[in-house]
Amino acid sequence: MTIQYKFPEGFWWGSATSATQIEGAANEGGKGKNIWDYWYEIEPNRFFDNIGPETTSNFYHQYKEDIKLMKEIGHNSFRLSISWSRLIHIAIAYKRIVSGHHVVLVHSDIEEIKQQKEYQVATEIAADVENYYHVKFPQQEIAYIAMHLLGTKLLSQTKSQVDHVINDEILHLVHFVLEKIEEQLELGIQNDQELILGLSLHLKPAVNRIKFGMNIRNPMLQDIKNNYPLAYEAGIIAGIAVKEYTGIEMDENEIGYLALHFGAAIERKKLQSGPKRCLVVCASGLGTAQLIFYRLKSYFGHNLEVVGTTEYYKLKQMNLNGIDFIVSSIPIQESFHIPVIEVNAVLKEQDLKSIEKFIVNQNTRQPILSYFHKDLTFLKEKLATQEKALDFLNDVLLDKGLVDDTFLEAIYEREKVAPTAFGNLVAIPHPITPKTKKTFVVVCTLVKPIIWSETPVQIIFLLCVKKDSQEDLQEMYDLLGKFIENKAMVQNILKAKTYEDFIHVIRE
Repeated sequence: MTIQYKFPEGFWWGSATSATQIEGAANEGGKGKNIWDYWYEIEPNRFFDNIGPETTSNFYHQYKEDIKLMKEIGHNSFRLSISWSRLIHIAIAYKRIVSGHHVVLVHSDIEEIKQQKEYQVATEIAADVENYYHVKFPQQEIAYIAMHLLGTKLLSQTKSQVDHVINDEILHLVHFVLEKIEEQLELGIQNDQELILGLSLHLKPAVNRIKFGMNIRNPMLQDIKNNYPLAYEAGIIAGIAVKEYTGIEMDENEIGYLALHFGAAIERKKLQSGPKRCLVVCASGLGTAQLIFYRLKSYFGHNLEVVGTTEYYKLKQMNLNGIDFIVSSIPIQESFHIPVIEVNAVLKEQDLKSIEKFIVNQNTRQPILSYFHKDLTFLKEKLATQEKALDFLNDVLLDKGLVDDTFLEAIYEREKVAPTAFGNLVAIPHPITPKTKKTFVVVCTLVKPIIWSETPVQIIFLLCVKKDSQEDLQEMYDLLGKFIENKAMVQNILKAKTYEDFIHVIRE
């Protein structure tokens, strides 16, 4: 018996596909990588049977056959998606134009870009946007879109081809900026080639634009501050570095644009932090080593990469680069500058727990609550102004011997670059360069809001980062980001009457 269903008149019956599925062909047609392409490149083991999106997502090559199948099934609609990374620069350009601003490029740069085929593609893109949104794209904005299209292509080209578009002076500036960021934040992104290229393409017109006094508004500035505080702080340091190198001062709108590049690099860095890698060592028997090898693979799965096995007498000949630790069924007296975990030839539960504890300790950041202290938490204080609040907190830290008399000046120097009031009644002041011997956060809530650079503030998190710190503070910045965007959390903190109440809110 066949059951037939009839859709009502005007019913949309069709297929839908994601951006990655619709794109496919990661290495063809001038397409730049999206996040799935990048993820597969660095962690293919995370994908079923190690098969990546360039194989599983083949609409690029088979769109005619796929559309024919849809028609045969009776579909009357097909929804497809495009990665936001493809559209972000066009969206920003549109917002600039409707707000009465646009980028400024040197005439010679525009003429050079117009010779590239990407300029024609950018012109066609701009024309479509103009027709749909009824705006007019100036020639500079079209050239700016073409620059980003060129940038995507340059990622897969040779150094000489890249140098043709980006001159040495800009590259030197970019490396100077990244060194300054690494000195203060230890983000590990200074060698990210995509970041270097993106910053170079951005800074070349930005420096010229500022020289001519053509500052532009950043319509996403508040969102960037709220959602990416660590990236924004990297942008602040970058702005200071640009001023030191060129004498040109960037306002917070420009800093916000720089923060987008740093935020993307930070996310790429997260993807690269794969599992720990170990080597199994035994006395001589291959069988024992293989038994340990497969037991570890079975127990830890993707959380541990067991790179191989070796007999003890061959250990000195092994290349141990990239090995995080050794699992050995025999004592190893020599020092290989790599931790050794000694286990039984037949792994017992306690052996597995010892290895697991080592992995956890290696991967665990400093507990977030360790940065907060009862004697540095001040709740429901009666302080009437920003100046009185900062004076109060500075006096506390001076009395405790945690800062010197240059600390407050460094706080105000940072405020001059861009206010640290991020909205939602939260301010996160901090010195422009690290000044303390350890990392901690001073908390101060106020009975009534105060005005902090034209923004109401009722909670102050005074962030003090250890000088020359190599701590991973990503979790700390993530938590501070939650304070900025979560109104309920802020209200609960304001209700807190004791340190224990405050810590309870953070734990929640």
